[in-house]
This record gives sequence, structure tokens and C-alpha cells, in this order.
Amino acid sequence: MTNAPPQAAIEFVSVSKAFGATPVLSDISLTIAAGERAVVCGPSGAGKSTLIRCINGLEQHQRGTIRVSGETLTEATRSLRQIRAQVGMVFQSFNLFPHLTVLENCCIAPRTVLGLPRKEAESRARTLLRRVDLPGYADRYPAQLSGGQQQRVAIARALCMQPRILLLDEPTSALDPEMVQEVLDTIVGLTDLGMTMVCVTHEMGFARRLATKVLFMDQGRIVESGPPADVFDAPQSPRLQRFLGRERAGP
Repeated sequence: MTNAPPQAAIEFVSVSKAFGATPVLSDISLTIAAGERAVVCGPSGAGKSTLIRCINGLEQHQRGTIRVSGETLTEATRSLRQIRAQVGMVFQSFNLFPHLTVLENCCIAPRTVLGLPRKEAESRARTLLRRVDLPGYADRYPAQLSGGQQQRVAIARALCMQPRILLLDEPTSALDPEMVQEVLDTIVGLTDLGMTMVCVTHEMGFARRLATKVLFMDQGRIVESGPPADVFDAPQSPRLQRFLGRERAGP
């Protein structure tokens, strides 16, 4: 008896997208299995953020098919609602509501989208704030937090929806260097939850720690993909070899 292949959490089939006359994604096909942690890396302008923003419909692709947990992504309201209910998103710039406390930021979506009672939503939020090492910050406002703390709140807020898939779009790019590690450590600490994760990052050491699959993009295409050891230690394409050579050499 053979084991069944893992269910696909995310599928792209010949997906393309352009902004005006400028192609951003060119004939992308990929599969990310349920529970897999995919890290997307590559030079600026490669299409990395556009790729993950297409997964939950924040950007609309123009050709091809995207499926999320078997549901085909379309512009139909029902399709978007079903997919966004199971896909959490952590943005570069936190996107916390400045007029709400940390606890209120974490509770607003579970209460309004999922219909959770206040006590249940607050209990879930407090549990997840402990998970990101911010147990005493529930009553503070975003302006009273450091950038790293705000990003950890944003992670807890996304987890409050209990998503099957977590998208992270360069989660440390807006942080001062001394705050980067606390956020990266928090994300790596989530791996025991078993969620499917897709993370865009330029932190190659972090990519090694987090990823079960690495996708290297350039000029809107996936140039190379595979396990971290294969991609980082034995790159096949000259473009990836040049990219990694510059990363190792530093500025």
C-alpha cells in the first residue's frame, strides 16, 4: 500500500499578471503542500510580494488558475470570502489600527468575521499574545510599542483567525536591525502549529531555519525551487549562483 501524496494547500497553474504593460508574474506554476513552509526569495522587483498577494486575492491575476485548499480563486465574493477566512496575512508595515488597543486589534476580526463572543475572542487573543511573548501588552496602543513588538502583535492578530495558511510579506523589512531577530525567532517558533506558511524574505539565514521549500524568483519567474540544502548549497542556475554570491559577499 502506497502513501497518498500530501494535499495541496496552494496551487498555481500557468499564472501570469502584469501592471499595465509591465509583466510581473510570467507563467508561474507551483504546488505548496499542506503543512509545508515555503520561503520566497530573490532580488527586488522579482515579483515575490505580488505572488503571495495573489494567494488571497489582494492582487488579481490575469491568466491561469490559483487554488487554495482546493477552492479556485476568482473575483466572486463567495470565493474570496471562503479563501480569506482560512488565509492569514502579516504585512511589511504591521497595519495595526492605531486607535485600538493590542487586545482590540487581535479581537476585531474573530468577532466581526467569525462571530466569536467577546470573552472567547479575548481568551484566544491573550493565549496568542503569550505565544508571541507579549502577555502584558493587551491594553497598550500600537504607538506605545516598538516596531518589533508591533509586528509580533500583527502575527498574533493573524493567528487569532486560526488560519490554515499564513502569508508573511517581508515581515522584517520595516524594522530596525536590532528588532529583526525577535520577529524571526517568533515566526520560527510557530512551526509546531503545523500551518502552511509562505514567507517572502531577504534574510537567508532565516530562510534556512524556516523553510521546507525555497522558491527563488527573478523577473517574474520561478528560476529554481527545492529543499533549502539543495537551493542554497548546490544552486543549479547561474542566476541563483550570482544572487547567493552577492549575499555571501555582503554589501
